[in-house]
Amino acid sequence: MDTNYWISLKQDPDRFKSFYETASSDDVQVYFSTGNFIDLVKAKEQDLMTKIIVAIADKVLPPTPEKGHEFYVSDYFLDIVPDDEYRATVRREISDLPLIDILQQAFRDSTWSATDEYFVGMEQTRDLIEEWGHDNLKGVAFEDYLKRRGDQYVLHEHEVDIVEYVKKEIYFHRVLMMDPNEAVKENDVADMLVCTQAILSDCDMLLIEAKWANLGLVEAVTENIDGETELEIYKDFEAFHRELRGAVANT
Repeated sequence: MDTNYWISLKQDPDRFKSFYETASSDDVQVYFSTGNFIDLVKAKEQDLMTKIIVAIADKVLPPTPEKGHEFYVSDYFLDIVPDDEYRATVRREISDLPLIDILQQAFRDSTWSATDEYFVGMEQTRDLIEEWGHDNLKGVAFEDYLKRRGDQYVLHEHEVDIVEYVKKEIYFHRVLMMDPNEAVKENDVADMLVCTQAILSDCDMLLIEAKWANLGLVEAVTENIDGETELEIYKDFEAFHRELRGAVANT
């Protein structure tokens, strides 16, 4: 789920109660993404949010590696923390505390901000896509997978490591979808990460911000991927929850 929908569970006790009942089914697995974590690092009332996360989430989606053929889903909630050194400290010093206490401390101690390289990189990528087009830039990004065919080079996309492919393609398509005068936003990092991890974790349903659903950001990437499951995209919590309840009732 997009972070805004996690926060809405705090803001609306009736929504939380109803969703908690659905999510408690053995047939439902709710994932909490690293993108959600870095979003909530700056959010208010983190202690209450932590209680909601522990009550609802079944597994976490740890920081995404640079490349690879697999992306793992973790039962260990501390795997969500992006900083390796801090994660090791928590394991060593407070791992015997209740999970809620551990996560509350992790939120209090953690900081996150997009780097200057991110903002510069987005602007540079926008210029490159405008000048050369998405296909040419994709060829450069996945240069190791280009194969020569006569006088041309052909990209065999199915040979690219799935993690590398999804990360870069989400990034490129986000840039492609930017309005000419649109400013680069820090929270785009978290949103792109939630979308990336949803694809890589083979989840069935993704509830995201209406902007991304309307633009078809996820579909632009998944249409070129042969996945085991079809990822359904939702932008309205009630429609998402109604569909999830129906799926549970039919199992």
